[in-house]
Amino acid sequence: MAGVRGPASAWTDGARRLEDDGYSTLLVPDTLWTPSPFLVLAAVAAATTNLRLGTWVIASALRRPAEVVREVKTLQELSAGRVELGIGAGRPGGERDAEALGVEWGSAGARVTQVEATVTAVRGGIDPVPRIVIAGSGDRMLGIAARMADTLALPTPPTADLATLAALAERARVHAGDIELAVQLTGVGDDIPAWLRHQQGLTPDGLREAGSATMLSGDVDRDADALAELREATGISYLTVPGELTPRVGPLVARVSGS
Repeated sequence: MAGVRGPASAWTDGARRLEDDGYSTLLVPDTLWTPSPFLVLAAVAAATTNLRLGTWVIASALRRPAEVVREVKTLQELSAGRVELGIGAGRPGGERDAEALGVEWGSAGARVTQVEATVTAVRGGIDPVPRIVIAGSGDRMLGIAARMADTLALPTPPTADLATLAALAERARVHAGDIELAVQLTGVGDDIPAWLRHQQGLTPDGLREAGSATMLSGDVDRDADALAELREATGISYLTVPGELTPRVGPLVARVSGS
């Protein structure tokens, strides 16, 4: 995942490094304090060949379905079909973005309905249809994911141990079937994202003590084994990496991807 700022060259240089390291997808968040994901991904599309381009994730309430179709269709053409549309009903605090943009945030139910309407419009209006990632864990969202998505991104606490992730994955599959599951890595060695330290008061030692299954050691051999164990126990195969951790995780990605 990436949330850097700066000129297009900063994004394209970084994207090429990710592609060379064996990362499969560049994911750009969609908030008012980060760059517009569609503009960033358009720049990256011109500088890369195989790297997939994903939104992680757009909030359904902030764009009408026709707007999303237009943006995704353009990006799909520019990238020769490498788009991955990540969409959800909105993160906590997303109503502030809606207020700043002058759009209605709506109830949770209305936002879930908007997710379905948007994905329906994208699937019906773009050829080739991009990969669809739905983020969520409620019963309705899981049902929509089962019918319309390629991947389900599970919101999981950073402290979740292997048993907790296995239970979450099992619940997801009960409702969404045999769908690809995604979670985010928490940290590597003594490095964790700044927001985990400052907003949640977490530390690498505390995460290790909690048995966090998404906290890597920094040793490539050990971590490759840990990821294999995670996949075996939970079926989770899509792992996202916070942007500031991508250099640390690069050697592991190269190892498991065969780059």
